[in-house]
Amino acid sequence: MDAQVIKIDTVDYPNPVIPKTDKYNFNTDFWYTIAVRAYAHEQFPQLLNQPAGQPFQTSYLNGLLFKINDNQISYRLQAAHFNDKITFDNECEGCLPKVTGKFRNTAFKVGVEKSVSYSRVQPYLGADLGFMVQKLSTKGYGNATVFAEDNKNAALISPFIGVKLYLISRLAIGAEANFNIAYTYQKVNNYEDDSFSNAPNQTKRYRWEYFFSPVAAITLQYSFGLINQ
Repeated sequence: MDAQVIKIDTVDYPNPVIPKTDKYNFNTDFWYTIAVRAYAHEQFPQLLNQPAGQPFQTSYLNGLLFKINDNQISYRLQAAHFNDKITFDNECEGCLPKVTGKFRNTAFKVGVEKSVSYSRVQPYLGADLGFMVQKLSTKGYGNATVFAEDNKNAALISPFIGVKLYLISRLAIGAEANFNIAYTYQKVNNYEDDSFSNAPNQTKRYRWEYFFSPVAAITLQYSFGLINQ
């Protein structure tokens, strides 16, 4: 009798399934970011005859920031406005040692920002170029018999460093500090009374100034427009 032989060494078996380790993908790659400046603690260009080392001023909810990301660096556009009563030292012969007045400062800046990492916590650095307009008026604040207006314009460059923490994929909190190098034009008008009707004693000057913002901005940032979608 003939025996039937069956070969079994060519039988196909399904590939084994190896469970993969779950990996959480925290996507922070967005084209656009808009941010609100919630808090700042900063210096401004010198007022009147302030001594070196201007006082720091604190402000809340007074600025906006918009960023466009090209997947390498971010381009920034921002604006901020400070408007409050302040008191500061004033060093000059015959001046009051303390001056109080209404102070307003408006700044516009454009710049670039580079993140050091692209994780949930992202340190970053960069620089802004900007223009600043500020005005101080001591009228109505009881500064004896002399009243003054201090108007100043400044072109500036502001290197900065910061860090942002993504709370969720689209929402982050940022904090940054900057150092400002400014070329300023100052015009001071001193009046003999608070009517401002008399001819002022006027002073004008150009100069370089340097001031620091240890907390240039605490921001709440919202990103949108996924780059890889």
